[in-house]
Amino acid sequence: MKKQSKKETVSNQTERRSDQLCHQACYNAEGQAKTGLVLTGGGARAAYQVGVLKAVSHLVFKKTCGNPFPIICGTSAGAINATLLACYAKSPAVGIKELERVWRNFSVNQIFYADFFGLLKNSFAWLNAIFRSKPHKSKQVSLLNNKPLKQLLEKVIDFSMLEQALESQSLDALCVTASGYTSGQSVSFFQAKEKIKGWKRHRRVGCKTTLNCKHLMASSAIPLVFPAVQINREFFGDGSVRFLAPLSPAIHLGAERILVVGVDPVKQASERKPNKLIYPTTADIAGHVLDSVFIDSLDSDLERIKRINKTLELIPEKVRQSETQLRPIETLTISPTKDLSDLSSQYFDSLPAMVKFFFRRIGIDDSEGSTILSYLLFEKPYTKDLIELGYQDAMDMSHDIIDFFRPEIEFTKTKDQNK
Repeated sequence: MKKQSKKETVSNQTERRSDQLCHQACYNAEGQAKTGLVLTGGGARAAYQVGVLKAVSHLVFKKTCGNPFPIICGTSAGAINATLLACYAKSPAVGIKELERVWRNFSVNQIFYADFFGLLKNSFAWLNAIFRSKPHKSKQVSLLNNKPLKQLLEKVIDFSMLEQALESQSLDALCVTASGYTSGQSVSFFQAKEKIKGWKRHRRVGCKTTLNCKHLMASSAIPLVFPAVQINREFFGDGSVRFLAPLSPAIHLGAERILVVGVDPVKQASERKPNKLIYPTTADIAGHVLDSVFIDSLDSDLERIKRINKTLELIPEKVRQSETQLRPIETLTISPTKDLSDLSSQYFDSLPAMVKFFFRRIGIDDSEGSTILSYLLFEKPYTKDLIELGYQDAMDMSHDIIDFFRPEIEFTKTKDQNK
């Protein structure tokens, strides 16, 4: 048995070394554009991203060398997906399987306290903060207590694997964005190769650091719903808030092509017309605000990049290289073909009884407040459906996806033929 284990160890080391050399060959090749992956925020909607990545794995990973995403960026729940995927950059297909395992077995109890005493305690803390004579001295309060999420992240994500991925050249950078409540800045915390430096723009900062669980909790702290998280000398909340250029971190980190996985249709968004005029509930207003936070900035940034690309086409290449630092960025966006708010309303009854009671008090049920429900419905019947939807949507775009990754696929074919 000992001899067999030694042989297996040698074989595994040889295989890992081969994968590392293959990856270096792919991304050190002259003229090889680096591909970035951007995963947007969206609470429970982020399960959709897992289905898309699963399809990309089936379509592309077997045809290319190593990790096709040397630059990975995420915001809010997308930051959690991005981090787990980056930790498995040496074996991305394995990382996607781990993501799918987690999302297919989700329950709200893994995200926030969903029992009677947990919800009641948090509600009293909220009321206490409102009626205190000095509310600014009250403890941190929020609609929900997400300590279970921190416990889940510490169990699922091994940050030492991230450092190993960077050292092995399987990954260039991982970026997690959070919003500073005091400064009003979008801070993109990133862990990257030594040569990659930070940046500073108007209300946008790139801060090089060693990432940990705090950064993920801050990036996914939906305002008022989950508590803010202190990092250094400032409290941070959800990274999607005031994040006017969600594609910029990937570009600053060196991406020349970006695959964007959103959580809401970017084009031809459905227009809802009410059957009768009813004053909006608290949940309706909150859902409208969350849509603005998570979706609108991405649409604007994609439109801006397309305009810049068209402008650069009119500038001679020599002039462009000498007079401007701008470069064309190719993008491919994959987003849901169904309205996730309507989809979530079908699964309201899958929530625990106490959560349903609590949600109904603020105007969320299977017919009202479905928008905010689609962000908070961390139950496996819903997340499984989102994974399947993401997978099907991506497979329907298989030709676009393969064309997007054509340079890596063709390079791998050429390399194999030259062996």
